[in-house]
Amino acid sequence: MNVPATPARGPLSNFIAIGTSEIFARAAGFAATALLARRLGVDAFGILGLATATVGYLGVALLAGFGVISAREVARNPDGAKGIIADATIVRIILALCAVGAVAAFAFGFVDSPVRRLVLLLTSLSLIPFALDTSWAYRGLGRNHIIGIGLLAAQFLYLAGSFVLVRSSGDLQRVPVIQFVSELVAAGILLSMLFARNIPRPSIARGMELLNQSGYTTLGRLLRAAIVTFDVILLGMIASDRDVGLYSAAYRVCFLVVTIAVATHAVFMPAIIRAAFAGAAAVGPVVSRSLALTSAVVLPIAAGGIVLAAPLLAFLFGSEYAGGARAFQILLGSIALLAIHGAGHNVFVALQRNGMEAAIFAAGAALNIALNLVFIPRYGLVGAAAATLAAEALILVSSAIFLRSCGVRPRAASMVRPLVSAIVMGGLLYPMAGRFHVILLVVAGGLIYAGLLALMDGFPKEFREPVATIHT
Repeated sequence: MNVPATPARGPLSNFIAIGTSEIFARAAGFAATALLARRLGVDAFGILGLATATVGYLGVALLAGFGVISAREVARNPDGAKGIIADATIVRIILALCAVGAVAAFAFGFVDSPVRRLVLLLTSLSLIPFALDTSWAYRGLGRNHIIGIGLLAAQFLYLAGSFVLVRSSGDLQRVPVIQFVSELVAAGILLSMLFARNIPRPSIARGMELLNQSGYTTLGRLLRAAIVTFDVILLGMIASDRDVGLYSAAYRVCFLVVTIAVATHAVFMPAIIRAAFAGAAAVGPVVSRSLALTSAVVLPIAAGGIVLAAPLLAFLFGSEYAGGARAFQILLGSIALLAIHGAGHNVFVALQRNGMEAAIFAAGAALNIALNLVFIPRYGLVGAAAATLAAEALILVSSAIFLRSCGVRPRAASMVRPLVSAIVMGGLLYPMAGRFHVILLVVAGGLIYAGLLALMDGFPKEFREPVATIHT
């Protein structure tokens, strides 16, 4: 297929396109997670969670920032997209292979448990399909709906493999292999749709230029990843596999919310980058629309999850996972803050202020690590979640202050109606929690929220129209 030179869809239609596939794909991924949590048990699920956090930290740190800068270049030069993608991908593969080697050295040098070592080594293989994943390029082109095809393939293969091949904790080592195969197939699908038979000759030199440009962004992602992984790793070092299992289960739900939030941010990236050509003042209105969509989608999920934390965890993963409810509630609060300040990430990229964003993340990471070292020994899971909440609050406030100093002034009022509707919905659900089945309460909460938002005229009308793009 031919990738269009310019984005063909507006932000709302792009979000609906990717959101529809996200619903089905994440439903399959959630079903796989719930299945694995029940069949593996809390302890084995904790081992898997620790390996995933460790490898995920390397993957995000080494490759995600690189992808952001490459996506920016694709958005700026869509006609040269294929060459940029080929150059970036060859360097991403080299980085992934180096990371796999680093994980192997760490596993054999520092991990005493044979089971933990094997799971960690097998999990590191997922860095290879991560390097081959070109979803960042489709985001740069504004073709987010195509990403859903690969996502659907990966999640349904993961679910099918987990259902057939994993029966008990003795099959733990099969899980990362299933994940590797499913993600490799998905990456192959996206690559084939992008290049077909016409693959440009990649240039390592040009790819290294992109890597050099991503220095601050990579540092920022490294620090950003520390906030969401250091607590899991520290729990694995000083707590039990069971504690890690409870915390990992809660985080799996949170990662779903983060994925939805990122989708609301991604659909505005091309428009924000193009608006930046006209100056910082032109970016503010686009960010306002991004914040409105993010708030309308994420805040009710966070509020409902906080109220229904214990029955939701028990329903998804089994009754033994309800012990992570308090930590889950705090984590959902931190995810709501992350969703809001995450809308500003595209602005840092567009204005090429990645160094300042990295500095803000450094402050958040430092606070998170310090609080984790104090809180986890005393308060366990709840302390880890509280440290994450504090770090996200610091990042939100710091990002808002800096962006305003740059002349980017989005309207905070765009978040008020979704916030009020979410709070009222949570208040109405609270007395019903535990008295009715959690699925009924989730449906009721969705209807209540939608009704309140409609009464307040909180559905942003401007999303019916495409965001105006600004050209140089």
